[in-house]
Amino acid sequence: MPSHSPETDEPKSYTLAWSATIVLILVYVLGLLIFPPLYDAPKGEASSFVLFIGRFHPIFLHLPVGILAVLCLFELICSTRRGEIKYGDASLLMLLLGSAGAVLAVFAGIMLSREGGYVGGNFSLHQTMGLLGTAGVLVGLVVRLIAMGKGSMELLNAYRALYFVSFGIMGLGAHFGGNMSHGNKFLIEHAPAWFKGPMVATEKLFLSFVEKPKEEKAKPQTEVKAEVKAETKPEEKAPAKPEMADKPATPPTTPTPAPAGDEKLVFQHVILPVLTAKCNKCHCEEKSKGKLRMDTYEMAMAGGENGKNFVAGNLKESLSIERILLPDSDDDHMPPEGKDQLKPEEIELLKWWVEQGASGTQKVSDAKFPATLQATVDGILKG
Repeated sequence: MPSHSPETDEPKSYTLAWSATIVLILVYVLGLLIFPPLYDAPKGEASSFVLFIGRFHPIFLHLPVGILAVLCLFELICSTRRGEIKYGDASLLMLLLGSAGAVLAVFAGIMLSREGGYVGGNFSLHQTMGLLGTAGVLVGLVVRLIAMGKGSMELLNAYRALYFVSFGIMGLGAHFGGNMSHGNKFLIEHAPAWFKGPMVATEKLFLSFVEKPKEEKAKPQTEVKAEVKAETKPEEKAPAKPEMADKPATPPTTPTPAPAGDEKLVFQHVILPVLTAKCNKCHCEEKSKGKLRMDTYEMAMAGGENGKNFVAGNLKESLSIERILLPDSDDDHMPPEGKDQLKPEEIELLKWWVEQGASGTQKVSDAKFPATLQATVDGILKG
């Protein structure tokens, strides 16, 4: 790659850089045709090689982001003619390396998605912004080469505007990827109020473009009971069938009613917070590894591709309990190594719940928690 002489700013030829750029663009376009991005669950199983390469996505991702972040500083320096003469070739080299790394990260990410379990708004935004940001950086690379060949500061300024926008899109995409790995509250959990409010509003705005409006939930069973009672009140004189007033017209098959008033349910208010903290970063609406979700009672009981998750009254048949109890060194142990592990008392609480029938409707006031777990339950209820 030729460089400018400090004594002159005459246009130079960048044949080698052009060759690398053309190869990168061809690889990007052809790669997307061979491995098109998916936004729904993959059909069929991907090969072991594809999944092996996909697991390198986090590694391929961080290296180009670091290079492109440093490039932002260099481009600010190069915004003057003197800076461009001195550091223009260094900026071009970083742009080439960052672009190559971004292309690798995109395809590793697409291959990783073939593993399944990646759906939802955060995933859609992460993937789309990664694709758009990488495409923008590649176009910026072309514009920079043209500008450097012509010695045009106007074109270079146009390139910088495009580059900063593209890098910003990449940054947003990386944020939504972080939400997938750590949960939506990870970044803002300890943020000051003046930052948290706008951040949450911005996230909701972006997610509204890719998420379907959630259907209004069916009325909870307690409300249905109240309505039925109200409708049958004039007929209370007939003592023959008093129990019919307490039955909903069409009881749900797997009820998860919201508690009335201050009543709390064992699953919703005691068990689900444990699952949310320790399991649902990988088993929720946004990311359902092994086609398993545990963010609702129905999903938790349904299980995933490896078997039944919780089996009422049967610890041995409950796959989640089985894997939680495996040694930490076992590859099948859950949560995986490096993730926040369940505390002994949380494990005992899950086991107690399964042994008691894994109910979704049992009230906290009716539950007989073991004395050894009462402090844990109280702590969870207090939040």
